[in-house]
Amino acid sequence: MRATEIAQRLAGDVERACLHLLRDGKRKGHEWICGDLDGSAGESLKVHLTGEKSGVWSDFATGESGDMIGLWMQTQNVDLPTACREAMDWLGIKQPKVEAPKRRFSKPAKEGVSSLPPQGAEWVRSVRKISDAAMAAYKLAFKKGALMFPYLRDGDLIAAKYRAIPEKKFWTDADCEPCLFGWQVIDPGQRRVILVEGEFDALAMWDYGMPALSVPFGGGDKGKQQWIDNEFDRLACFDEIVLALDSDAAGAQATEEIAKRLGRERVRVAVLPRKDANQCLIDGIPADEMRRAVDSARSLDPENLKSAADYADAVWAELSKTGPEAGIRLPWSGKAQSLVLRPGETSLWAGINGHGKSQVVGMIAVSAVKMGHRACIASLEFTPPKLLRRLHIQAIGRREPTEGQSRMLSQSWRDSLWVFDPGTKDKADTLIETMRYAVKRYGVELFVIDNLSKLGIKDDDYAGQQSFVDRLSDFSRTENTHVALVHHVRKTEKGESQLPEKGDIKGSGGIVDMVDTAVIVWRNKPKEADVRKAGRLTQDLIVRPDCMLGCVKQRNGDEEPFISLWFEWQTYRYF
Repeated sequence: MRATEIAQRLAGDVERACLHLLRDGKRKGHEWICGDLDGSAGESLKVHLTGEKSGVWSDFATGESGDMIGLWMQTQNVDLPTACREAMDWLGIKQPKVEAPKRRFSKPAKEGVSSLPPQGAEWVRSVRKISDAAMAAYKLAFKKGALMFPYLRDGDLIAAKYRAIPEKKFWTDADCEPCLFGWQVIDPGQRRVILVEGEFDALAMWDYGMPALSVPFGGGDKGKQQWIDNEFDRLACFDEIVLALDSDAAGAQATEEIAKRLGRERVRVAVLPRKDANQCLIDGIPADEMRRAVDSARSLDPENLKSAADYADAVWAELSKTGPEAGIRLPWSGKAQSLVLRPGETSLWAGINGHGKSQVVGMIAVSAVKMGHRACIASLEFTPPKLLRRLHIQAIGRREPTEGQSRMLSQSWRDSLWVFDPGTKDKADTLIETMRYAVKRYGVELFVIDNLSKLGIKDDDYAGQQSFVDRLSDFSRTENTHVALVHHVRKTEKGESQLPEKGDIKGSGGIVDMVDTAVIVWRNKPKEADVRKAGRLTQDLIVRPDCMLGCVKQRNGDEEPFISLWFEWQTYRYF
């Protein structure tokens, strides 16, 4: 939650907050008064208690002023992130989180680190036009014959990047925490932070009078921005995040990914006079021009209405596209490849109770993770250990994996698979809140919800079910992720002997209307009966599928395939 939002919450309970922060003060009319920020006797410091200025304070003896978070920082002598965290605890505000195991990182060895030698400093000054003051602020150093950029947090060396001089060759220490460069130069009370694409760009911005942080791996999306996992909480309190990244395709990709993860409502994009901040410094761009570029950074507000001409480039890209379509592929060949789980879409996986819906979507999720996607499963029927047991068997391909195999798989899923444990109250609301957090914090690309009937919405509440699916559809589009929802079909006169149809899906027809893709999972019970009757699996029975996936809707696909699968009960796998 942003600092300004927390300040507004404090302003809503301003008198109680003043009593907490300035215990020796007192109310006088519409103001809380005391002598100073230490709470001594007097009337120099005043806090508005009512009206539009509620929560605004001024110390008329020193000229200091601000909002309630600023008052919290001053009176408690803490930095902005700490003030926000303490204030939220005091207000009773709980942020939804997807808990992930803490990953262990290595730290760079400090042996062999020395101050920057004269020839190194001269190269930075003459070639990069960086001042000695900037080098000192960012604590540039030297190690093993290379320039060292230390990544510090609270004075602790978290990671490091090295650059050969003069050739442009970079490297890093292995297994260090991906994080931002330059936290030590950021004023603990500032509400705006600038992010740039390289360490020299950060130093250049410091020379322009605007201290900045640098992303560790440059432009690009997803993997290049994995630092967000570790810096999400530290950045949560900033009201505004200005992206002054390189003006190229990689910079544009990074802008989109960072804005998506950190929140478009507070991200601004600065267009610099040159490709990057350091090039601006080298070319002698004046400081006032740079400040104007940052101060006029454009917002990423959604625009609901555009001319068709604005989409000319995107339309032509669609018409001329020759590569594979974006999205998650199913783990089967042939017709199955025409069914795509696209970002921004919602799919419905329906079937009769006991026909393998959960096993099918579980195998799809396991395959997606193996292909490099990030997934989160909300199983409302199984406890997390029970769910993960089945997924381990599917992934490893053994009914009884060894402990070593299981633990190795768990470690490999640390940063790619999450499980949602719903609790017992307000499941639907909690689920969507947590999903939104997971996609921003961890970049989750596939959510599996198993199943609709376990979300606390009554079977005959068709309007409630349709409303929830509508919310899921909106969520998928807004967050550009995919949601796969498991659902049941109603009992019909056909029983289990025939593949159900679209109209057999439980609830109102509006549910199917809302989703982009609908698939019916059917277990071939007639084949199983024939196997029992024959007493063995004959050749003519072998060729009959154990399961059918009937695609009854694919809004953005050219086909609605029917997919035949064979089941291996020992591994819960389909082939």
